[in-house]
Amino acid sequence: GCGDIVKKPKLDTHYTRCHASVDCIDCSTTFRIPSEFKGHTSCITEAEKYQKGLYKGPKAVRFYIIQRRDLM
Repeated sequence: GCGDIVKKPKLDTHYTRCHASVDCIDCSTTFRIPSEFKGHTSCITEAEKYQKGLYKGPKAVRFYIIQRRDLM
């Protein structure tokens, strides 16, 4: 349902059901329409931002949260 955390492949289905904004958990960016989140293929995580050259984790966008419409 709305408010779920989902991986990118399931984002379209959830967006169609909820019609609400989508937040990338990794970089805290909010996307209002599907064309925005479909084009989002990478971002800087909090760890990358603060650890800079020391960061060794993955660089791919992994999870999104669908905002509940009644909270907007």
